[in-house]
Amino acid sequence: MKIVEWVNVITQTITAATAVVMAYFAYQTYLKSPEQETEDEPESADDKEASEHLNEILVFKTSKQKTWLSVSPQGLECRIDDSRDGKGGHQWTISKTKAKEILDSQSYHVNAGYKVNTGTFTLGHRKNWLYTKSLFPEAEYLHGVLRQLLENCSEQ
Repeated sequence: MKIVEWVNVITQTITAATAVVMAYFAYQTYLKSPEQETEDEPESADDKEASEHLNEILVFKTSKQKTWLSVSPQGLECRIDDSRDGKGGHQWTISKTKAKEILDSQSYHVNAGYKVNTGTFTLGHRKNWLYTKSLFPEAEYLHGVLRQLLENCSEQ
């Protein structure tokens, strides 16, 4: 065999070996089923402890302003923290009996709207309060949070 033939054989052998190694790594990385350790599954997906303790939540946030909803002995309160002087503070309180009425009549709604960063929510006659979509990407999630706050408020 001539030297050129030897170089050709060696090159083809190295190319084939490289292909085998790459195929193995591709299998390990992309095609092999991921192995998952078995863990004890919870009995239900409902986290009662988290929902029972939901007494305050941030619903709107900008660089200058934050809006909080919180359950208090008086009812469901809305408070705005504003970095500007003379702005913000307590906005309104929904009494416990009114919170129960809103909950029973389901007169609380979330409207994601068309804006990119904000949507609105309504609690009874408190209409079109802003919420931040980055805090609640799914409107249904905020709807559930409002329901839980109303439930927690009416139970106290």
